[in-house]
Amino acid sequence: MPERAHDPAHRFRDYATLVEQIFTRGPQTVADQIGNHVPGGTDPSSPPGHLRWLLLSRAHLLARSHDRAEVACVLYDLLAPRTPVFAWLTGVERALPPVRLTARGPEGVPEDPRLVRVLTGHRAPVRSIAWSPDGEQLATVGAYDSCVQIWRTRDWSRQERLDITGASLDEAVWSPDGHRLAVLGRSDRFPDLGEHEPDDVHGRQGRVEHVHMVLVYATATWKEIAATPTAPRWGTGDRPSLAWSPDSRTLAIGEDIGVRLWAMEAPEQPAWLGPVPDVRKILDLDWHPDGTLTALVQREQHLSGKRPTVPASMLVTWPEPNTAPHFRSWHEGLPGRPYAGLRRHPDGARACLFAGRGPDLCEPDGSGMLWQRSRFGHLGPQTRAVEWSPDGHRLAELRSRHQGWADIVLWGTERGREPSVSARIDCAPEETTALAWSPGADLLATGGVSGVRLWRPETGKPHHGSFDMRVTTPVWSPDGAHVAVLSPGLGEWFVVDARDPAEPEPFGPECPFPRRDPEKEKELVETARQEGEDHDPYTGVYGRHAPDAVSPGQELYALAGDGDPIRVFDLRGGGSRLLGKEGPGGRWMLLRFTPQADRLVSLHQRTLTRQDGGEREEELVLTLWDVATGRPSARERLWRDRTSETERVEHPRALAVGRTHLAWCGGEGTVALHDSATLKPVSRTRTTGAATGLVFSPDEDALAVVGDGGVRVVDLVEVGDRAR
Repeated sequence: MPERAHDPAHRFRDYATLVEQIFTRGPQTVADQIGNHVPGGTDPSSPPGHLRWLLLSRAHLLARSHDRAEVACVLYDLLAPRTPVFAWLTGVERALPPVRLTARGPEGVPEDPRLVRVLTGHRAPVRSIAWSPDGEQLATVGAYDSCVQIWRTRDWSRQERLDITGASLDEAVWSPDGHRLAVLGRSDRFPDLGEHEPDDVHGRQGRVEHVHMVLVYATATWKEIAATPTAPRWGTGDRPSLAWSPDSRTLAIGEDIGVRLWAMEAPEQPAWLGPVPDVRKILDLDWHPDGTLTALVQREQHLSGKRPTVPASMLVTWPEPNTAPHFRSWHEGLPGRPYAGLRRHPDGARACLFAGRGPDLCEPDGSGMLWQRSRFGHLGPQTRAVEWSPDGHRLAELRSRHQGWADIVLWGTERGREPSVSARIDCAPEETTALAWSPGADLLATGGVSGVRLWRPETGKPHHGSFDMRVTTPVWSPDGAHVAVLSPGLGEWFVVDARDPAEPEPFGPECPFPRRDPEKEKELVETARQEGEDHDPYTGVYGRHAPDAVSPGQELYALAGDGDPIRVFDLRGGGSRLLGKEGPGGRWMLLRFTPQADRLVSLHQRTLTRQDGGEREEELVLTLWDVATGRPSARERLWRDRTSETERVEHPRALAVGRTHLAWCGGEGTVALHDSATLKPVSRTRTTGAATGLVFSPDEDALAVVGDGGVRVVDLVEVGDRAR
């Protein structure tokens, strides 16, 4: 024991201690401690070094866990295939929960050594990433958690958190001198203009124009020093664009048909740049260090006769925007499809224009287009962002594939040569939202659903799962040996071996295994809905999207109305009855019958506000109903603090009920197991990508889970059961 007490690796080798530290201190902190204190901790080929890399590259699966048991299960699945690391640890079986969920199938995260680490500070998707000019700080913007986080790049610790209460944020931009940070978003600080008619249920009458805000912070103190509203814009997905002047004194705001120059410290504001003829809106801005301001605009392309106008792209350049509002426009060779973004090359002579179909290169001051991609329309990967490397030698393109995966393509862009692909990096299956080069060009940052990923932009062999597609509707074979899943994008069924679901086999347009006839079930549901129309106000507003369920034998149908009790219809004998007398006090989310159809499990959600301080909590309530008596027999509340940095707000997508257990899966890859009689939680784990459907195997010893990451088979294993 004395030798162990002085062994710095002991607290990381003992599995229970390792789980405790990850849960209380976070995976990234534990990984950094391994690198600093354990021999071989920085060598990925050694067991502790590989463990450190796993904690950094899979931090999104281990951060903000529900409890220690979830950490133990997720970590077990990460380590089990890695024999040297697994053997290096001690006491693994003793530290696992009595019943654990262990997943089989593709990990959903590339095994790529170019992935340096994942930053997991945001509860919501990361919408914007911005490096400070000196490369010592990284600003990340959460789309819906109303905050901007500032990270120190020397150790990746969080330096600051800017909370903007009630805001939905879009972008953060550093000034060139690094002394200011501008943040774009929306909140009630500057109210929208216009209103909807009070009796307009669908929001189709009246007109509301959205007003964004621009906040500026001093980076020395992180105090707000200025704020301004932007011109109102029509369209919920539309937003202004921002660009700092080279001297960091003026902020250009692309508002509508022109550009406003906002000089925060000047007694008089510069001239407004616009309007430009035929311009409908400003799409993007680039203020080059040489002083040239360029705007990508959407204009009206007038056609002959009475045919409607077609949106087209145009570049508008102001050589001296602060002193002379004169501009020149360029649209030679631009196709009818409007572009979404503009990035000027560091030398200022070239520009990259991009849309979903990919990047194109042009020469605004020269002869026209230099290079255009041959990809057209919405087929294949869709470009989300492009960025030039600081030295201008490479162009990074961030793409999302329709089947869920994402990748980074690095293009060599030497002048006089056609761009060519120099490297490709596969990312995790998520909707990727942001891309940024570090000032030293040694790192690329990408943002997405699960956080910020940091990559080394080097050549290497791309790695990704073999089944990179979103799938739905899992169906087990009668013997439990295989699982069939449907790819909605391809309209085809695939079959996987339940023992190794990594290799799917295409089957065809029809499910290969017996399942309930969806058309027959649809007819039964239609009949029940007609009968319940008079007392189902939810149907009148949301139609077929009301939560409902059909019993396994198709003898009962349950429907949850808007604020009303659940109504159960007898599909064979006719008639209906209510479960309970009160509504959910929030909104119904999911309904499922037990296999015997004698009980029904419901899930509803409501948001509560505490009286002291007004913080919001989300309550998710599982209820077990006795169908015969209409009374609840068990209830379990799942609480989540919506303002917490460490607790996740679960968003269940699907529910499965078996004879002894029930399970649900969530939008953050959560798979949770409960006792079906008491509804008490038993175990849980996490997978990469949103999980959208699950079903028990015939013997109920496993779950087939589907979603953005493909199909996974999750076993229910009692610790000590060596058969699995």
